[in-house]
Amino acid sequence: MKAYFSQSEKPKVPMLDVTVYNPPLNKKVRLNFIIDTGFAGGILIPLDTYVSLNLHLFESTKKVGKLATGITIELRVSKAILDFDGIKIPCHAYTSLGVSKNLLGREVLEKIKLTCIPKQDKMLVEVDP
Repeated sequence: MKAYFSQSEKPKVPMLDVTVYNPPLNKKVRLNFIIDTGFAGGILIPLDTYVSLNLHLFESTKKVGKLATGITIELRVSKAILDFDGIKIPCHAYTSLGVSKNLLGREVLEKIKLTCIPKQDKMLVEVDP
């Protein structure tokens, strides 16, 4: 796991590099997530990543999401597991057509301690087992 500020966007965006597993832990992918405190869910990933992890096989009831613009979208939802340097945290993974960025939301942020210090380009992450 790596925490950093993306220099490609202005202002800088806090990012986490985390491994995502499907529920049986037989498929995984390492992804860079934008930390999004406006997203109440666990992680939001593109549909092709969702399918490559076989998360469609572990879906629960679809959810309706509301964008900041007020537009509602239907989201597919599955269980997933995030690996923070050996500490595994279960969460929900969401996807929909048109999703192009990986977002890490409050469901996961409530389970870790994240300290952002943008002036020093420094981020600290603590995960309790």
